[in-house]
Amino acid sequence: MQNSFAQNDFPASQKVYAWLMRAYPPAHRAEYGAAMAQLFRDQCRDAWREAGGWGLTKLWFRVLPDWASTSISERIAALNERKTMNDKLASLARDRSTPSAVFIRVALLVFLLTITIAAAVTFILPESFASTCKIKVENDPPNVPSATNSPATAYDPYFIQTEFEIIQSQLVLSNVIASLNLNVEWGKKYFRGETLKTTETMEILRGRMRLTPVRNTKLIAITVYSDDKNECALIANSVADSYRIYRLTKYRNDHPDLDPRIPISGLVQIVDPAEPARTPVKPNKTLNIVIGVVAGIFLGLMAGGVAAAVARRWGRRGQNAVAGS
Repeated sequence: MQNSFAQNDFPASQKVYAWLMRAYPPAHRAEYGAAMAQLFRDQCRDAWREAGGWGLTKLWFRVLPDWASTSISERIAALNERKTMNDKLASLARDRSTPSAVFIRVALLVFLLTITIAAAVTFILPESFASTCKIKVENDPPNVPSATNSPATAYDPYFIQTEFEIIQSQLVLSNVIASLNLNVEWGKKYFRGETLKTTETMEILRGRMRLTPVRNTKLIAITVYSDDKNECALIANSVADSYRIYRLTKYRNDHPDLDPRIPISGLVQIVDPAEPARTPVKPNKTLNIVIGVVAGIFLGLMAGGVAAAVARRWGRRGQNAVAGS
């Protein structure tokens, strides 16, 4: 099986290598492209005979740093005078074991590996969406006594924090869980069909919900996170509506003789309903790739410097050994 497979031309690797060849200047491709492609095919066959798939993998680890360094150098050289054939041959025959060459090859290899790992992790991580519903909250009407607040005309510095706790309380969230049937839906989605208890679902919901005040306003932003862009908007709006109903119901119960002419619908107003998220908030692919590039440069320089120092040290030992003999 191994021998028969080794007779093919490795079309996938050939296509990738042909695409990488575009990094070289057109003149270089025209003069050396066919020979380089043939050499790569031969190397693929040899690598497969030696170690199968792992041999091909190791070959690519050798080819990629060399491709990066030579393509960059050829592009720079193309800006100058065109090299003569002797210059080309001398360039191809140059010693690649010098400390500077080792530095470039190791630095590029580590840089490419770091970017590859960062990209792979970024696209493997599950996506998370977020939707926000903004509500406006008011104190009890000033012309009606309140059993729970200090005089309504007085400023209550703890009002917003108190409402935060109410929004996250069982009184509000239990209605959200019941109306959206989250015990069953999340049980199917995350626990292999096992129906959750309301307390379990409530803990999950609290962990996915974030409340923030809008500075210098009476607005509260209710943000819900989910792996479903529609679900996060649905839950955020449901939390806001459940809290609104709770405030109205409680006020009416506390004031059974309430004058119907007194408006109380303004206690909680949904001013900005949540909409399905358009793009995921996590992972931040652009940020992760940028971090991967920065980390790749740093790690590449560090690894290249260490490898160059080791190459320089062993080179001196080799020279001393030759001189001593």
